[in-house]
Amino acid sequence: MKDKSILNVPLLPFGWKKLGYVFFPLPVFLVIGLAFVNPDSNPIETSQVIYGFWAIGFGLLNLTREKVEDEMIKSFRLQAYQTGFYWLIWGIAALMMVNYLRFGRLTSEIFSAYLVLFLLNAYVYAAFQYQKYIASKN
Repeated sequence: MKDKSILNVPLLPFGWKKLGYVFFPLPVFLVIGLAFVNPDSNPIETSQVIYGFWAIGFGLLNLTREKVEDEMIKSFRLQAYQTGFYWLIWGIAALMMVNYLRFGRLTSEIFSAYLVLFLLNAYVYAAFQYQKYIASKN
């Protein structure tokens, strides 16, 4: 299966973590700048910009190689993605429930691919970091 290039996801070098962290404060400054340029901008659009940048940031952090990339880290990475998808399903269900109780409908303009990718990558990152923390305690 390693011969199949579509199934082999190359990890980024460790230095890419710095770029991943840049994507967290950057959209805040961008949204503030856009508010000065266009004071009538839609708040939904500005939230989507923030979700998109944060999704990219967490995505870069998730795809960055660790300093030591051994079998345990590979197992943690796989488990983190499985856990991330699990919590994404429950997170979206909770958001739909809150939206239904608040507005009387299941969907909203706030639900977008940016939000889903942000939530997924945030859950994967949190699960991976938690596994590394638990392993370092032992």
